[in-house]
Amino acid sequence: MATFVGIGCMSGSSLDGLDICCVEFTGDVCSDLWGYRILTAETVPYTTEWTDRLRDAAKLSGADLIKLHVDYGQFVGRTVSEFIEKNNLANVQFVSSHGHSVFHQPTDGFTFQLGDGQTTSTHFTIPYVCDFRTKDVCLGGQGAPLVPCGERFLFTNNEMCVNLGGIANIGIKGHSGYDVSTCNIVLNRLASQINGKFLFDKDGQLARSGEVVGEVLEKLNDLSYFRQPPPKSLWRDYIEKEVYPLLNREQYKIEDLLRTCTEHVALKVAEACIDAKELMPNNVSVPSVLFTGGGALNKFLIELINEKLEGKGFKVEKADEDTINFKEALIFAFLGLRCLLGEENVFREITGSSSDTISGSIHRPLPTRTAKPISLLNAR
Repeated sequence: MATFVGIGCMSGSSLDGLDICCVEFTGDVCSDLWGYRILTAETVPYTTEWTDRLRDAAKLSGADLIKLHVDYGQFVGRTVSEFIEKNNLANVQFVSSHGHSVFHQPTDGFTFQLGDGQTTSTHFTIPYVCDFRTKDVCLGGQGAPLVPCGERFLFTNNEMCVNLGGIANIGIKGHSGYDVSTCNIVLNRLASQINGKFLFDKDGQLARSGEVVGEVLEKLNDLSYFRQPPPKSLWRDYIEKEVYPLLNREQYKIEDLLRTCTEHVALKVAEACIDAKELMPNNVSVPSVLFTGGGALNKFLIELINEKLEGKGFKVEKADEDTINFKEALIFAFLGLRCLLGEENVFREITGSSSDTISGSIHRPLPTRTAKPISLLNAR
């Protein structure tokens, strides 16, 4: 058995901050059996300036976008370095980051995540891995969702894993998965429109106070995305064009729109679980479902999902708080580890590409520093 210690970083579409998770992975490379232990983790909230810059990134000119790409690379490098120093993490062997998605248009053959890897790597004495989506998109895949690619190794006890992040996605036994619907990217935006001090709808209290707007719910449920078969992925550009125009706050109370969107997410997540159950082997009569991501802390959303799954033959498992909050960062640490070990980490069954790949760009430390590459990795 080998042990590796790494840090994973995740910046989601909900713009709540940079998730940083230090993880110890223990496994056997030959058998590909792995376990993990979260050592320490935190979310570093974005300042108002960073939130505005990231939200408006897609509107920038080419030169300004490149400048932001470098600036965000500096931000990630400084923030993770401070995290390492503050927590006295002298045994960390690598850092891995998802970056912050600005464009994700796999049908047009491109995806772009902010955070210049060369820039970020100058802050570390250990290898840095980023850019996990581009190769898969180049090979005809969606480049998303990538979390199920890690679930197949780290969450083998769950038939389904549902991440309720900016986008809700489902992983099915780590061998298929897709983006299900919008989630916190829309709910958080609506909450902030009620009061600028609301970063999100705590416990779903605002949504609970509203009423479902039937005509809006019908239009949300009938979006063209839901008629596409998996593999498929959802991103901000589609949401800006197709979802937000339906949420007219001049015509409807924001609490009612929140209630309607929460109902929509719950319905689509429940439908995805029910559809996935039909694909389960005959010996799995009661599949277990693990909910993680910020939406798993939204009590009203979880209530609605549970209501729609009740009596359908599911075992809903409650994750621990660190797993709920940092599962995506944990997974990207693991995808970075597999990249450094030269093992496949993105799988065509999930993304629809023509091939499994070893994805991720590896940036080595400055040559004057003493870090040893990990075969790139040396097991502890």
